[in-house]
Amino acid sequence: MASSGVIARLSGLAPAELTFYRLFVGAICLFTLVLLLGKQAELKQKPDRRIVLNGVLLASFMMCFLKAISFISLANAIMLVYLAPALAAIAAHFLFDEKLDLASGLLIALSFLGFAMLQQFKLDLVLTEAQWPGFVYGMLSLVTYTGFLLANRHSGKSESPLQRAFYQLIIGALCVLPFLSAAPIPGADTLLWVFLAGFFPGFLAIYLAIVALEHLPTRVFGTLAYIEPVAVILAGWWLFGETLSPLQLGGVAMILLAGLVQSLLHQQRVPALPNPQPRPVP
Repeated sequence: MASSGVIARLSGLAPAELTFYRLFVGAICLFTLVLLLGKQAELKQKPDRRIVLNGVLLASFMMCFLKAISFISLANAIMLVYLAPALAAIAAHFLFDEKLDLASGLLIALSFLGFAMLQQFKLDLVLTEAQWPGFVYGMLSLVTYTGFLLANRHSGKSESPLQRAFYQLIIGALCVLPFLSAAPIPGADTLLWVFLAGFFPGFLAIYLAIVALEHLPTRVFGTLAYIEPVAVILAGWWLFGETLSPLQLGGVAMILLAGLVQSLLHQQRVPALPNPQPRPVP
């Protein structure tokens, strides 16, 4: 989402268009990688119900978020959505027996506090009649994003992350297609942005997230997920000359520190593989 925000600001693409390009062009980029690796056989395995669900959740999370910001402020919608990593870590504690101890819980809370500092604690959500739809869409985005993280935690019947990512992108793009007002044919002046949207936040971000969720506990991924808004803040500072307040700088430092400590704790908890003993010389 970090690079998507930068691309949206620079390109002027409509939210639904940008989401479609992110998913569809991302699927094309992933298919190209599959061809280069010679792993076309992995895509012959039909997607199971888990992959279909993940694709629907992927599109639902993006579209509900876009609907939310049409009723409430962007800051409020983002605050709701970024509860998802913490909620997913708590849910994984009960669903997958991923123990969320005190240290990990505090680090996730510290990351969210740092995220709130990035937002400068701007939460002005007043549930008026006009804002209620935005709050509902924001909560739906929170729930579907949480479900996306949890559903991708285990691979199911598929052993190929390439296959899982490809079909999730394709299914997500098909889900977004009805929300487009016209045929999604980009003009010559937007081709570069379409490619960037599909390659970085589409292909790379989603594929790497699926791989990371397969190998990292949800509590670790949930902490590292808050590095994403840090990238948005730093991109705004670098590309647009936006100033960072001391509060925002403190939030950046807090998120990076929590992510580093969580990663170090995870490495300490992973059991080391025993060193093979040399065979005695006869």
